[in-house]
Parts: sequence; structure tokens; C-alpha cells
Amino acid sequence: MMLPVRNHHDRLFGHVFSQPEHAEGELRLLLPAEVSAKLDWSTLRVERTHIIDAKLAERRTDVLFSVRLDGRERELYLYLLLEHQSSPDHWMALRLLGALLRIWEDYLSKNAGAKKLPAIVPMVVTHADGGWSSPLTFRELLDLDEATFDELGAHLPDFTFLLDDLSSARAEDLHGRSMTTLGRLTLFCLKRARSSGDFLAELARWRDSLEDVLAAPNGVAALGAVLRYVLEASDVQPEEVRDLTKGLGPKGEEAFMTGAQILRAEGEARGRAEGKAEGKAEGKAEGKAEVLLRLLQLKFGVVPEPVAARVHSASLADLDRWVERVITATTLESVLAD
Repeated sequence: MMLPVRNHHDRLFGHVFSQPEHAEGELRLLLPAEVSAKLDWSTLRVERTHIIDAKLAERRTDVLFSVRLDGRERELYLYLLLEHQSSPDHWMALRLLGALLRIWEDYLSKNAGAKKLPAIVPMVVTHADGGWSSPLTFRELLDLDEATFDELGAHLPDFTFLLDDLSSARAEDLHGRSMTTLGRLTLFCLKRARSSGDFLAELARWRDSLEDVLAAPNGVAALGAVLRYVLEASDVQPEEVRDLTKGLGPKGEEAFMTGAQILRAEGEARGRAEGKAEGKAEGKAEGKAEVLLRLLQLKFGVVPEPVAARVHSASLADLDRWVERVITATTLESVLAD
């Protein structure tokens, strides 16, 4: 299940952490060890994406997972949200409460006979500048003194969300986290790409991770997604990134070209679409279709006419989904599969 593209933070986070094998390490890190030990991690799967209010989508992205608890049919839901504002959101606990209610309402609509709701653990990953300083609990948002809250506590909603504050994590600690190499590299890039004074030098110190990502299945596409983020989020020049990837061999250069070509194709199509129909859905769909056709051609060669016709007649939702699939797809057919 791929996430619709909203901005470059969403794109990288969604590409990596909507895949259970990469998300597992982050989820384990945030959960209490006693709870983590009760879960059957082989059953981890994505339930939904982008549950947060659409009006807030430009500032955060989210993924909902389910996992079996105690080896039974009972499931625990894990709600992971990336907060990518430059400053922490004071009302985050309220945003999360709204998302939890939407998840439960959706659950009941699909399970009409249910008598209980699945437990949901809210988790936030942030790379806000200066670290997280906003409330972690819902009770802190209520205008009550502690004594009165304690007296009324049984009648009021309250929860504490789990937080991974990347701003306070050292690069060497991220490098040593028990998770996939791509997951560690992604968190490092989210932490440092937009704030580092010399991100290229910092990235070069992660050469072993770049090599590991490249050597994994679909490694060229995965590293291409990371390098695309680097080009968008940092002030590193494309030629500097290319020089770094040359040292990784032919596959490293291919990964750079993958990320750079996608950016170039998107930029060209966006400019044409804005010139033809600024602010109109037709223009957006046309630009997205041109991006997708360019990416398909770069990855699979000549695009058959029936495929091109299908792309040009597709909805924006389909085009968003197909563009994201190009990153990891191995065949043209799998990109456009229903």
C-alpha cells in the first residue's frame, strides 16, 4: 500500500515506513519492551494510510499497522505519524485523538457486530528544529489544575503518545539502531538533511549504509528514493551527490540517475501543467500523467500506446498511486495493476 505524495518528507517516509519490514524496527523501538515481546511481528501489516485530517496533510503523514497480540486472534493497532513541521505542534495530542476516533469509526463500519474496539497505540516521529517541547499527554491540553484533574480523571479522556524525537538522537545512535539499514538511513536523512551545514560530509560517513541499501533487493530504487530526498531537502548540489555515488560503483550512479531523473521529469511536467491550467484539476492530472509516462519510459523503455492511453485517461488518485509504484515495481504491468 503506497502513500499519496504530498511533499518530499512524506514521500521518503511513506516509501520506507509503509513497508512493514522497515517499520518494524521503529515500532519496536517506541513500544515498551514487555509489550513488544507479546507481539507476533510476523503478522505486522498496513491497515490504512493518511488518516490525519486532510487539512493538516502538508505538515504530517501517517500509517496504521495491525499486529497479533499474545499469539491470539486479538490485534493491537499501532498508529505511526511523522510530524515534519520545523516547530512542534502544541495540539498534537488533539490531532491524534481525532485520528484515533476516525480509525475506530472505520473499524465499526467494517465490523458491525463488534462489541469491543482494538487498542491503538499512538506514536509520533518528529524532526522539528530544536526538539519537541509541546505536551505529550492529552490532559495537559485541558484547562484544569492537577488536583481537579485527579478528581475528575475517571470521567475525562487522557493518553500519552510515544515520541521519537530525532533532533535529540545522535547520528551514531541512529546508526546503531536495531532496524533495517534503509530505515536507519531514512531517519538520519530526515534528521539532518534540511538543517546540516555540510550534509554531504555527514552523508559520506554513512557510506557503509549506502552500500548496504544498494546491495539489498530493489536497492537501486531504494537508494534512488533517498538521494531524491537529499536533492530536494538539502542544499547539496546534484554534481556533489553524483560524485559521492560514483564511489559506490555503477549501481550507485544508477541510483543517482533514478532520483535525479524523477525530479527532472516532475519539474518539467509541473511547469507545463501550471502554464496550461494553473490551479485546475485537469492541469494537475495532465502534468501527473506526463510525469508517469516519463518515469515508465526511463525504467521500462518504450511505453505501449494502450498503456499511454490508460495513463492519460486516469484519475489523479490513480496517477498518484502509480507514480509511487514506479519506485519499486519490477514490471510495467505491476505499476498499473488494480
